[in-house]
Amino acid sequence: MGRLLAVLLAVALAADAAPTAPGTMPEPPALAEPSATAAQEPAEPAAAGTPAPAAEPSSATAVAAPQPEPALPLPLPPPDAAVLAPPPAADLTDPLDLLWGHRLEFAPGGEPLVTIRLMEGQREIAFRPLAPARVLLRGGGELRVGAGARLRVVAREAVPAVLAWRALLEEAPLADRARLEAQAQAWRVRGVRAETRVVGAVYGIAGRVVDNRRALLLVDGDGTEAGARVVVETLRAAHGARATLHATLVGRPSGRLELRGEGGAPLGEADAALTLTVEGEAGFLVEGVEHEHGRGGRAREDRTYRGRLYLTLDAGGALAAVHGVPLEELLRGLVPSEMPASSPRAALEAQAVTARSNVLAQIGTRHLTDPFMLCAEVHCQAYRGDAARTGRTDAAVLATRGEALFGRADRTLVNAVYSAMCGGHGEHNDAVWDGTPDPSLRGRPDLPPAAAARWPVGLGTDALLRRFLVAGSEAYCARAAGASRSRFRWTRRLDAAALARVGAELGIGPATALRVTARGVSGRARELEVTGAAGRAEVRGELRIRRLLGGLPSAMFLVEPEPDGALGLRGGGWGHGAGMCQWGAVGRAEAGQDHREILRAYYSGAEVSRIY
Repeated sequence: MGRLLAVLLAVALAADAAPTAPGTMPEPPALAEPSATAAQEPAEPAAAGTPAPAAEPSSATAVAAPQPEPALPLPLPPPDAAVLAPPPAADLTDPLDLLWGHRLEFAPGGEPLVTIRLMEGQREIAFRPLAPARVLLRGGGELRVGAGARLRVVAREAVPAVLAWRALLEEAPLADRARLEAQAQAWRVRGVRAETRVVGAVYGIAGRVVDNRRALLLVDGDGTEAGARVVVETLRAAHGARATLHATLVGRPSGRLELRGEGGAPLGEADAALTLTVEGEAGFLVEGVEHEHGRGGRAREDRTYRGRLYLTLDAGGALAAVHGVPLEELLRGLVPSEMPASSPRAALEAQAVTARSNVLAQIGTRHLTDPFMLCAEVHCQAYRGDAARTGRTDAAVLATRGEALFGRADRTLVNAVYSAMCGGHGEHNDAVWDGTPDPSLRGRPDLPPAAAARWPVGLGTDALLRRFLVAGSEAYCARAAGASRSRFRWTRRLDAAALARVGAELGIGPATALRVTARGVSGRARELEVTGAAGRAEVRGELRIRRLLGGLPSAMFLVEPEPDGALGLRGGGWGHGAGMCQWGAVGRAEAGQDHREILRAYYSGAEVSRIY
């Protein structure tokens, strides 16, 4: 095992960036229908580490600040290998430093250490160690408990975190900071107190660069949530700006945690946090873990995990359960939650590499007002703990241990986004989320070479897309065993009621016509003109368009008017289409490609490198 070399070059600044999550792949019909994944939810967010539109405005028309865009700065150079040093293991003596630090830490074995929210906002949390264990009470000593002992924690005298609130106008990759600086200046000329800020970190691992820094364009107010809401509404109404609320942590929550045993017997108190460590890494059970279920629903179930359990206070002063786990252990529960365990091994290995890259890209960029790095749901990556683990997915994680995607030219971490089914053609990252084009995220036909050669310029017109929707059945995601034909190609119908809802949302009266005015390379809609009985509106953004039209599976669609005034939509794919197509990866694996070939197909200009 090669020794991990790393150095932390910059630490995350305080902010709560909100990129969206990867789409979860649906289980093949032969196995089971999916129950709570983004692949089942048409308005599927993007994968981890990817930017999302800052907010949905009250008006669908986005107005940019009146300033020309300057040239982009040069990419950050890779760190000098001579200054790299072995990383320190995480200091776990104070759990609050780990939980609120939002920086790269390392477990004693050299793997990155990740903290995952299991649930928050709770009045009481019950748990059981599966072997003899220790409970470390912050500020209150140590307690030994037996295997299977049922323990409960309640909060007392809890005080919520102190947050400073501002309006967020835009979030973009660090390469776009010069453009955001120019926009901030333009806003200031108009009397708006705008400024840029950087969140995330850049650090080196084994001569490779992980740079997940992002630039934010913010508008100051009085610091309160109510004041920030007024600023957001003013920006939307007066300027048509796509503004949303943004919070920065100023002070951590405080309070006492009471640990109780069977029958409610008091066992001890902790200052804002306690830690459970189980002998032999046997794991623990958390009762009633709240999780996503179906479309917008919530459910609870008991779940088991390995690693450390932290009980602490969330930003609202309620209880939170947080799982502290080395990255490779996390992936054993994450990969089968993102891709069916019955998939070919090469596809599972490709999923393991992308998931590992996703987690590294997210550290220090999400949940910065929370006591954890990532959540366990689709917003970050779906994670169900030990219940999801299988021998086949464990083997895929082990076979790719420490592997992540990096650009060949600059040796920087690739933003390894993915979605369930591309529909036969991938999409450029900048067509989905705006921002700077990523050379590793160029949309290409997901077809064998001879078939791909028939589409040299993409599907950017209605005519090309119409031909492709009929002729694209050679796509790897269509050929995969178990892939749903109704997700590869689909139809929807907007009747009078649906058109009235669309028009009401835009304030233009019942919609009478839709026209896609700009498409990406895969034919996905980037801009949509909506004509209503009382006006016309323009909607920008792949995800906004999908949501406006009732939660479409993807933005790869054609509009087909019907005689009764309804509008038919004929489309393809399930998800945003950028990065790896999960069902396409299955089809490529079935065709004999290994995981490196699969990843090269979806992330052009990237290579798989082992960093620990």
